Amino acid sequence: MTDQPSLHKRFIGLSSPMLPEETNEEPVLKELQGIRALVYDFYGTLFISGVGDIGIDDARPDTKTFSEALKSSGIQITDKQAGAEGFKIYNEVIEQKVNEMKSDGNPNPEPDIRIIWERVLDRMFKSNLIEIPQKSYPAEQVAVEFEARMNAIWPMPEAVETLAWFKNRNMLQGIISNSQFYTPVALEALAGKSIEQLGFDMRLLHWSYTEKIKKPGLAFYKSFLKKLHRVDPSIKPTEVLYIGNDMLKDVFPAVSTGFKTALFAGDKRSLKWRKDDPRCVNLEPDLVITSFSQLIKCIKL
Repeated sequence: MTDQPSLHKRFIGLSSPMLPEETNEEPVLKELQGIRALVYDFYGTLFISGVGDIGIDDARPDTKTFSEALKSSGIQITDKQAGAEGFKIYNEVIEQKVNEMKSDGNPNPEPDIRIIWERVLDRMFKSNLIEIPQKSYPAEQVAVEFEARMNAIWPMPEAVETLAWFKNRNMLQGIISNSQFYTPVALEALAGKSIEQLGFDMRLLHWSYTEKIKKPGLAFYKSFLKKLHRVDPSIKPTEVLYIGNDMLKDVFPAVSTGFKTALFAGDKRSLKWRKDDPRCVNLEPDLVITSFSQLIKCIKL
C-alpha cells in the first residue's frame, strides 16, 4: 500500500489551479429554516472536475495518458502496444467487475478501483506487456497517476471558506459522493487542510467505493441517513440540505430521501439539469446557487 503523504504529493504535483466555467444561470435563493446538517457532493460541486464528474466505467480512451501513468509508477512498458492493449484490458476488467456486482443484486455498483488496477496490472504482466520491478502491483499509485491526468480537479471558489464559516457555527457537515480511495486524499492535498479541519464530521463521509454502491441509487442515500441518525437520532431528513450539481444523481435521490436540496449551478462543466429524464422533468430543488457564499445567506441559524 502506498503511503498517503506520497499520494498527496502526486496530486499536488499533477494539479494546477482551475476556474469554473460561466453558466449564466440565475440563482434561486430563499431563507431555509431548521437546517441542522449540510451534505455535499464532491466532484463538480465542492471541487471543479475537468470532466464534470467521476466514473471508472466511462474513462476516455487515452492510451498516452494510460502509458504515462504506468511509467510514473515505476512500471516498465515492454511492448509498444501496451497503452492500447492496457486500456482495453482496463475496460474489460471494469465491465466484468460491474457485472459481477450487478448479478449479486446491486443495480448501481461501485467497484474499488484498487481491485480493478490489481487485476489490470496482473493481466498486463502475464501478457508480457509490462515489467514490474516491485514485488507487488502498485495499484494505488497507478490509480492516482491515472486519475489525476484523466480528471483534473481543483477546489471550487469559496467552497473552503464556506465550509469554515459553517464549521465555526457548529453545523454538522458531511459528504455523499461517487468516489474512490483517492477522493479524500485529493481533498486534503489540494485544499491544504485535513478533512476535520475543513469542517467535516468524519462519521458523515459517505463514499461510494466503501459502500459499493453509487448515485443515483436510492440505497446509497438511505444508508447515509442511517449514519446521520447514529450521530444524532433527532435530526429529521427535512433538516438536511444536500448540495450537488446533477439533478438526477444528486437532487432526485436526495429529494426521494426527504432532504432539502440545493443545485450547484456554478460551473458549466458539471451542471446537469437532465430535463430529458422523466425523473427530473417536474423536479425542482429548493435552491439554485451559483456560488458557495450564497449558502450562508440562505441558511437561517
